[in-house]
Amino acid sequence: MLKTISTTDLREQIKRVLNEVGYGQAQYLVEKFGEPTAAIINMDDFRLLQAARQQQATISLQQMIAGIRERGRLLDPQELDALIEEARAEFYRLRSRESDAH
Repeated sequence: MLKTISTTDLREQIKRVLNEVGYGQAQYLVEKFGEPTAAIINMDDFRLLQAARQQQATISLQQMIAGIRERGRLLDPQELDALIEEARAEFYRLRSRESDAH
């Protein structure tokens, strides 16, 4: 069940909120001045979110490489290698950002 809580109420009720979330009874949307600013979800949901992001990053890399290969027919080998390295760097940058979120 998705619940909404203000930052003020969250400070007062943090133990209860974390227990509800931890036991899978609720997810919380945290609002500051009436605007959503964060979500509190349990670890299983967080892991699913991270796996989905990793899968999306992998798909994105595969699409970039496929595009590079297609364009590569018109490029010289050195330019093609540079584009592939750029795609790899972007993939690892996205992956690193996700790891930092843990």
